[in-house]
Amino acid sequence: MNNNISQAIILAAGFGKRMLPLTKNIPKPLIKINNKPIIYYILEELRNNNIFTCYINVHYLPEKIIEYIKYYSKLHTYMSINIIKEQNILDTGGAIKNIFSKNNNIIPTIVINGDSIIISNQNTTPLQELINNFNEKNMHFLLLLDDKTNSIGYSGTGDFKILKTNSPSIIQRSNLDSLAYTGWQIVNPLSIIKIKNNKFSLNYCYDKAIKNNLLWGIKNKNKWLHVGNKSSLLEATNWINNNKNE
Repeated sequence: MNNNISQAIILAAGFGKRMLPLTKNIPKPLIKINNKPIIYYILEELRNNNIFTCYINVHYLPEKIIEYIKYYSKLHTYMSINIIKEQNILDTGGAIKNIFSKNNNIIPTIVINGDSIIISNQNTTPLQELINNFNEKNMHFLLLLDDKTNSIGYSGTGDFKILKTNSPSIIQRSNLDSLAYTGWQIVNPLSIIKIKNNKFSLNYCYDKAIKNNLLWGIKNKNKWLHVGNKSSLLEATNWINNNKNE
């Protein structure tokens, strides 16, 4: 295990436009699946894997997320959940840089999209697989990838291809016979904080990492729920309702 990884960032500042009108009055991470908001499932995965420090960036309807985090924190007082408000949207990379600028603990960090849920089984957890396989000496990013065939709510063509048969593997961009990025990854902070711009996408960082073989990936062995739009929300709801006792 990489014992240096003890904190996470949840990216939750988006407007959720693909979920309208559901997101007219609540941000997308608070949309409920089986009476629990999406962010609940993410926080539970962190908590169950002993990640007790978390940062959440917010922008759209921030008071709603703040209110829910206060409720969740009362139930789990040993967790340190910190809300970082963005006055202006900083994009994914800029959001992470902004959080690191307010955090003295500059260490490799789990970064999660606020609309992505991974489901662990009794034998393995995707998050632990990420942690166990991360090596900050030769990785700027380690992405959790999925083969799409067993995913819930994903309809794209994929994002990356692996270059080696072993795991983890160096990866490159591809949308042909490729793997989908789940929205769960481990980030080496040095690859983010040295960028001069304050607003930038992680895709800019990925492209730089690819040139130096610093972008890596592992395959997800469990269930991935991508809750990106209303149809995928229905799929995720049906799947969790049908499998909640497993």
